[in-house]
Amino acid sequence: MQRSIRCLLGRQFPSHVLRNVSLFTQQTAAGHWSLRDMRANSGMAGVCQIRYLYQTIWHREASGSLRATAECAPTLPGQSAIQKNKVAREDVDPIDLVSLQVGRIDGVARHPEADVLYVLSVDLGESSSTGAGDESPETSHRRTIVSGLVPYYSPEQLLGRHAVVFANLKPRKLRGIVSYGMLLAASSSEHDGSLAVEILEAPAASRPGDRIIASSPVEANASSGSSLARPFEKPLVKKQKQVDLFLKGLSLNARLASYSGHRLMTDSGGEISTRTLLTGVIG
Repeated sequence: MQRSIRCLLGRQFPSHVLRNVSLFTQQTAAGHWSLRDMRANSGMAGVCQIRYLYQTIWHREASGSLRATAECAPTLPGQSAIQKNKVAREDVDPIDLVSLQVGRIDGVARHPEADVLYVLSVDLGESSSTGAGDESPETSHRRTIVSGLVPYYSPEQLLGRHAVVFANLKPRKLRGIVSYGMLLAASSSEHDGSLAVEILEAPAASRPGDRIIASSPVEANASSGSSLARPFEKPLVKKQKQVDLFLKGLSLNARLASYSGHRLMTDSGGEISTRTLLTGVIG
């Protein structure tokens, strides 16, 4: 059965993954086809179902690697690489497309063209070359991020905070200044009708650029120091639909941020939280 599945998938995969897929295909529970059903339906549906079963296991084994998902999707006759990657992206959880990182706010300035916007200088642990040639020294590169936090924070209150940054959001121009990312914040309506807003923060011991994942504490500690791809290697998220689906899955309960019931944590196990806001909508 593993050989048949390997042929249908179109490439060699780890044996332990194929064994798990074989077990899935033998089940007849609702929503899962057997291998016989797949053979009988040799068109698109059969191929997609095999890919779906494979991705279910692959995400569990590889912590949701988008690159692995895109490479594993079979290429159908007449299907371009762009079309294949588009289908693969539609099948993954939105958070697997998103790169969340710890960003230390090192600079705060008022936007010259907007009263409610700050222009932030945020350190994500990235580096840039200061000269020509491969041996040129590297300096810390800080991103410019525009955020509407003027009504809720003074510049002094923001400086030095370890914020949660949506790092691979497509850059966009806000009142003439390009923003290279987005700070995540929670909001809640107060009894007097006003709006309370607090940014999500990582522990003070976090380092700029630390990865943030949706995981249990055990899973987060297990992934610490692993060889998983760094989050900023993920491609840019360009579609607003993908951004909206990701934000819809976020929640704040008892000051702790979660995604689809899994707590947001740094890869070293630090919890992502607000300072005082207990519940709210994250965006």
